Amino acid sequence: MTIYDWTIKMPGRKDVQHVTDLAELRDYLRVMDLPGLAPPEFITIDAEVADHGTYTHNEGSIDEWSLTWTKVDGETEVID
Repeated sequence: MTIYDWTIKMPGRKDVQHVTDLAELRDYLRVMDLPGLAPPEFITIDAEVADHGTYTHNEGSIDEWSLTWTKVDGETEVID
């Protein structure tokens, strides 16, 4: 499982910062009720995600929000 350090920012709201996998990030995006039709496609499909980046929805508008992410590690080792 790949882990990411990510932050969601929206004017007028407290930043949301976590270190999780993409599944948990998808869950946050669903429940946050952010403006827009859908989160960025790379978050909603099983595709290769860049190690780091920023997505900004409606830059400069009142509906602007952003997602910034950084890959923390690759596959997580399970220890029994």
